[in-house]
Amino acid sequence: MNNIFRQNNLVSKQDRENRFGTKGAVVWLTGLSGSGKSTIAVKTEKLLTDKGYRCYLLDGDNLRLGLNADLGFSDEDRSENIRRISHVAALFAHSGCICFVSAISPFAKDRETAKQAAKKMDVPFFEIFVDTSVEECIRRDTKGLYKKALAEEIKDFTGISSPYEAPEEPFLRIDTLSCTADEAAEQVCNLLALVQNLGKMCAELCEVSIKAGAEILDVYNSDFAVQTKDDRSPLTQADLRSNKVIVDFLTSCYPDIAVLSEETKDTGERRQNPFCFVVDPLDGTKEFVKRNGEFTVNIGLCAYGKPILGVVYAPVTNTLWYAAVGCGAFSQTDDENTYFDEKNRIFVSDKTDNFTVMASRSHADERLAKILDNNKDRIAKTVSAGSSLKGCLIAEGKADIYYRTGLTCEWDTCAMHCVVEQAGGVLRQLDHTPLVYNRENTLNDKGFYILNRPENTLE
Repeated sequence: MNNIFRQNNLVSKQDRENRFGTKGAVVWLTGLSGSGKSTIAVKTEKLLTDKGYRCYLLDGDNLRLGLNADLGFSDEDRSENIRRISHVAALFAHSGCICFVSAISPFAKDRETAKQAAKKMDVPFFEIFVDTSVEECIRRDTKGLYKKALAEEIKDFTGISSPYEAPEEPFLRIDTLSCTADEAAEQVCNLLALVQNLGKMCAELCEVSIKAGAEILDVYNSDFAVQTKDDRSPLTQADLRSNKVIVDFLTSCYPDIAVLSEETKDTGERRQNPFCFVVDPLDGTKEFVKRNGEFTVNIGLCAYGKPILGVVYAPVTNTLWYAAVGCGAFSQTDDENTYFDEKNRIFVSDKTDNFTVMASRSHADERLAKILDNNKDRIAKTVSAGSSLKGCLIAEGKADIYYRTGLTCEWDTCAMHCVVEQAGGVLRQLDHTPLVYNRENTLNDKGFYILNRPENTLE
């Protein structure tokens, strides 16, 4: 390897995306043989191609006729099969192509290899679990493979004589018993079409958040009254005026996407929509009332419960943090009228010790104090801040860890969550499970933590 040197291209990923009009991505369909992966993949590829996007399908069986013809079905060969496909798929995506992969890929570690290959090439990765039981796959068995495997004529057959490790947290799970292949393809197509538009949407929402921030500052710089809501949290005209600016824009420009906002009555209809804006028009009202400037406007977008876009704006400091899947995370002042400039891109720190820990300005409890005390030898300093600023500071590497043991709501975390993840960080619930959105219960009742690196969990 000492005599191998990477050759840099004169054409960037962004140049290709701008030229060909498609934002590259790896869409990895995993499931048992006969689950319907390839059928869904070819139908989705056709739908997106008809819409004008550049797409290509790498099918596991097809690749074993050429690139991977030298491989068998031992665990080692299966891993090598996925390793090769992973890097080819990442290259396709980097070239400005939506690359579908239909491969059983039975082992979680190999699918993680595929995810990391995409990450290294700076392209989004969507793991889609085509969830079909082995009994249903046997019933379908048009190729006669399960019959041979059950008769022991085929060795190391996934689901029969070789294990399949189902994804624990796929981006999208498709139950083929509850939807047709055409319906599944439409789901995937709608997701990827939305992803293609995220950069434009994110820039628009940055502008909307700035307008909402102006409404907030107009109230902030005047004498204002404070009401108390049923949950005993404060409410001001700034919350309501900001909310109107944001919600009016979203419902007018994106009527097909649901909206969940702290200051708008929730009818629950949003739950029928896989795509939902999650809005806190004034995050940190307590800080607003204290006039310490540590409050933000939060606009997030989730797809199938996962945060895929986030905008956080701090009106007093005139600072924007924003992120979208496939675009990265950024921080800038609103005086800069160009978005997604690489000079403004942000990343979490790479610290593994001597942490700067964020603490809430208005929320603390004994459980949190105990966590910090148990890890005091790993903590260099603790810094307090209000609202979602804490997550944003971790996203841009100015802090490393934040633990919130108390209650929050979806709108408190969704936008910040996306910024953190796209900057390379981790946000999980305190029981280490993922925090998902557009739920029936909007309360984040398990608490959560934000880390610059997954191994830096504080216990």
